[in-house]
Amino acid sequence: MPEADRSRGSIRRLFPTRNPHVRTVLRTVEKILDNDANILLLGESGVGKDFLAEAIHRSGIRRLQPFVRIDCASIPEELFESELFGYEKGTFTDAVDRKPGKLEMAQRGTLYFDEVGTLAPHLQAKLLRVIQEKRFSRLGGSRNIDLDVRILSSSNLPLEQLLETGALRRDLYYRLNVVSLALPPLRERREDVPILARAFLRDAAKRYKKRITGFAPETLALLQSHSWPGNLRELRNVIDRAVILETGSAVTPESLPLETFVSASDLVSRAAERKMTLDDLEREYIREILRQTRSNYSKAAEILGINRKTLLEKRRRYRLD
Repeated sequence: MPEADRSRGSIRRLFPTRNPHVRTVLRTVEKILDNDANILLLGESGVGKDFLAEAIHRSGIRRLQPFVRIDCASIPEELFESELFGYEKGTFTDAVDRKPGKLEMAQRGTLYFDEVGTLAPHLQAKLLRVIQEKRFSRLGGSRNIDLDVRILSSSNLPLEQLLETGALRRDLYYRLNVVSLALPPLRERREDVPILARAFLRDAAKRYKKRITGFAPETLALLQSHSWPGNLRELRNVIDRAVILETGSAVTPESLPLETFVSASDLVSRAAERKMTLDDLEREYIREILRQTRSNYSKAAEILGINRKTLLEKRRRYRLD
């Protein structure tokens, strides 16, 4: 994701969106920015939970303090405690010096547990104790250290199922889930694709030192036509690739991966020949899908990759009677 602004700003500026559902999420965030309620972020892999977590931190009262992310899925189980708590010199063979853990590094700031549902049950118990007691000690140490952090966490797993099977401790779940925020997948918020694509483009152009300032209209149409099963992560990868390959000042369809967009190429070519706007293209496509499904809105929404409510909103917007 693009790097969040380090100065305090509106959460809506740090996490731009045109999607009604995401705007509702951001309104909820605005109500809790200046308190320390624990927040659980939910959604498919790659929908932007990490970016939202950092945006929450950068918008809140702890913004000038550290933002520390713990990737629960990638840290080996046997190393998790030393990563979390830190350790004293001599605690084990390789402990040649004292090392602060993530808890200590995040003091007065925000601690973000990414994919918390992947933690082993015994590690969940240790995390729960820290949250309850608001204190910890380094491995091999005896001095208690008071914990002063805001805790954010995320999961792309079905938490209800994890609770039922016991894979996630119910008491930990309730501690982490004071407020839960669910981000929809990118296929249900395609109106955000141009916003995100431009942000990723600015990022990539700076990193690769390329003078690329925008997208050709047919390129944006292609990007919005894709269902993005990999969500924002896939979109960013596509933009990175395009910036590397593009030789002009605007990203053209030729710089996009053919295997991703080949099924939409004929549609976009015809739309470009007719000089259709993106709204025109979306309107006609929705009209055709509704015709083919005989106005079965549930089936049409499934084909379009959006939910039924979003389809009805677009029908009203485009006056498709």
